[in-house]
Amino acid sequence: MPKPLELHICFDERGFEIEVLDVTPVDQDMYRIEETPIFNPGVSMGDVIRLKEERGVYYYQETVRKSDLKRYAWLLTQDTAYSPVLAAFKQRVNGAGGSWEQIFGGLVVIHIPQDSMLDVEDEMNRIIECFGE
Repeated sequence: MPKPLELHICFDERGFEIEVLDVTPVDQDMYRIEETPIFNPGVSMGDVIRLKEERGVYYYQETVRKSDLKRYAWLLTQDTAYSPVLAAFKQRVNGAGGSWEQIFGGLVVIHIPQDSMLDVEDEMNRIIECFGE
Protein backbone atom coordinates (compact mmCIF):
# COMPACT_ATOMS: atom_id res chain seq x y z
CA MET A 1 0.00 0.00 0.00
CA PRO A 2 1.42 3.42 -0.95
CA LYS A 3 2.34 5.86 1.80
CA PRO A 4 0.22 8.98 2.24
CA LEU A 5 1.48 12.14 0.56
CA GLU A 6 1.05 15.72 1.71
CA LEU A 7 -0.39 17.71 -1.23
CA HIS A 8 -1.46 21.33 -1.69
CA ILE A 9 -5.04 20.91 -2.91
CA CYS A 10 -7.17 23.70 -4.32
CA PHE A 11 -10.94 23.28 -4.16
CA ASP A 12 -11.82 26.31 -6.29
CA GLU A 13 -10.75 27.19 -9.82
CA ARG A 14 -9.54 30.67 -8.75
CA GLY A 15 -6.89 29.24 -6.43
CA PHE A 16 -8.10 30.98 -3.27
CA GLU A 17 -8.81 27.91 -1.15
CA ILE A 18 -5.65 25.83 -0.97
CA GLU A 19 -5.12 23.45 1.91
CA VAL A 20 -2.47 20.89 2.64
CA LEU A 21 -3.97 17.41 3.00
CA ASP A 22 -2.67 13.90 3.45
CA VAL A 23 -3.81 11.69 0.58
CA THR A 24 -2.96 8.19 -0.61
CA PRO A 25 -2.50 7.56 -4.35
CA VAL A 26 -4.93 4.93 -5.66
CA ASP A 27 -4.58 5.37 -9.44
CA GLN A 28 -3.36 7.91 -11.95
CA ASP A 29 -4.61 11.33 -10.81
CA MET A 30 -6.80 9.67 -8.12
CA TYR A 31 -6.21 9.91 -4.38
CA ARG A 32 -7.98 8.82 -1.18
CA ILE A 33 -8.31 11.66 1.32
CA GLU A 34 -6.81 10.68 4.69
CA GLU A 35 -8.08 13.64 6.73
CA THR A 36 -10.97 16.10 6.84
CA PRO A 37 -10.80 18.98 4.36
CA ILE A 38 -11.78 22.31 5.92
CA PHE A 39 -12.55 24.27 2.74
CA ASN A 40 -14.84 21.78 1.03
CA PRO A 41 -17.57 20.17 3.15
CA GLY A 42 -18.65 18.14 0.10
CA VAL A 43 -15.62 15.86 0.37
CA SER A 44 -14.57 13.86 3.37
CA MET A 45 -11.99 11.49 4.80
CA GLY A 46 -11.97 8.27 2.80
CA ASP A 47 -13.35 9.80 -0.41
CA VAL A 48 -11.44 9.06 -3.62
CA ILE A 49 -10.97 12.24 -5.64
CA ARG A 50 -9.45 13.11 -9.01
CA LEU A 51 -6.87 15.90 -9.01
CA LYS A 52 -5.12 17.82 -11.77
CA GLU A 53 -1.61 19.04 -10.99
CA GLU A 54 -0.39 22.46 -12.17
CA ARG A 55 2.90 23.95 -10.91
CA GLY A 56 2.87 22.01 -7.63
CA VAL A 57 -0.78 22.69 -6.80
CA TYR A 58 -3.35 19.94 -7.19
CA TYR A 59 -6.77 21.13 -8.35
CA TYR A 60 -9.86 19.19 -7.31
CA GLN A 61 -11.69 17.85 -10.36
CA GLU A 62 -14.31 15.46 -9.03
CA THR A 63 -15.20 12.92 -6.38
CA VAL A 64 -14.76 9.49 -7.93
CA ARG A 65 -16.07 7.46 -4.98
CA LYS A 66 -17.59 8.55 -1.69
CA SER A 67 -16.30 7.05 1.53
CA ASP A 68 -18.38 4.45 3.32
CA LEU A 69 -17.73 6.37 6.54
CA LYS A 70 -20.36 8.51 8.21
CA ARG A 71 -19.06 11.90 9.40
CA TYR A 72 -20.07 13.77 12.54
CA ALA A 73 -18.64 17.08 13.79
CA TRP A 74 -18.93 19.17 16.95
CA LEU A 75 -17.40 22.44 18.08
CA LEU A 76 -16.60 21.91 21.75
CA THR A 77 -15.37 24.02 24.63
CA GLN A 78 -11.78 23.50 25.71
CA ASP A 79 -12.88 21.66 28.86
CA THR A 80 -14.93 19.18 26.84
CA ALA A 81 -12.43 18.83 23.99
CA TYR A 82 -9.60 17.86 26.34
CA SER A 83 -11.62 15.87 28.88
CA PRO A 84 -10.82 12.28 29.88
CA VAL A 85 -14.40 11.28 29.01
CA LEU A 86 -13.94 12.47 25.41
CA ALA A 87 -10.55 10.72 25.24
CA ALA A 88 -12.23 7.46 26.30
CA PHE A 89 -14.94 7.97 23.67
CA LYS A 90 -12.29 8.50 20.97
CA GLN A 91 -10.78 5.13 21.95
CA ARG A 92 -14.21 3.50 21.51
CA VAL A 93 -14.47 5.13 18.06
CA ASN A 94 -11.10 3.60 17.10
CA GLY A 95 -12.21 0.24 18.46
CA ALA A 96 -15.35 0.38 16.31
CA GLY A 97 -13.28 0.78 13.14
CA GLY A 98 -13.68 4.54 12.99
CA SER A 99 -11.31 7.44 13.37
CA TRP A 100 -11.41 10.92 14.81
CA GLU A 101 -9.69 14.24 14.29
CA GLN A 102 -9.38 17.26 16.52
CA ILE A 103 -8.94 20.40 14.42
CA PHE A 104 -7.99 23.82 15.85
CA GLY A 105 -8.38 22.41 19.35
CA GLY A 106 -12.16 22.30 19.67
CA LEU A 107 -13.52 21.01 16.36
CA VAL A 108 -13.94 17.26 16.82
CA VAL A 109 -14.72 15.22 13.72
CA ILE A 110 -15.70 11.55 13.98
CA HIS A 111 -15.65 9.16 11.00
CA ILE A 112 -17.36 5.83 11.61
CA PRO A 113 -18.36 2.92 9.35
CA GLN A 114 -22.01 3.07 8.27
CA ASP A 115 -22.74 -0.31 9.86
CA SER A 116 -21.10 0.47 13.22
CA MET A 117 -23.09 -0.38 16.33
CA LEU A 118 -21.56 2.61 18.17
CA ASP A 119 -24.19 5.34 18.62
CA VAL A 120 -21.93 8.34 18.06
CA GLU A 121 -24.64 10.99 18.37
CA ASP A 122 -26.04 9.60 21.61
CA GLU A 123 -22.63 9.28 23.24
CA MET A 124 -21.53 12.77 22.19
CA ASN A 125 -24.81 14.26 23.40
CA ARG A 126 -24.22 12.68 26.83
CA ILE A 127 -20.64 14.01 26.92
CA ILE A 128 -21.81 17.51 25.96
CA GLU A 129 -24.55 17.41 28.62
CA CYS A 130 -21.95 16.49 31.26
CA PHE A 131 -20.11 19.73 30.52
CA GLY A 132 -23.24 21.88 30.20
CA GLU A 133 -22.65 22.91 26.58
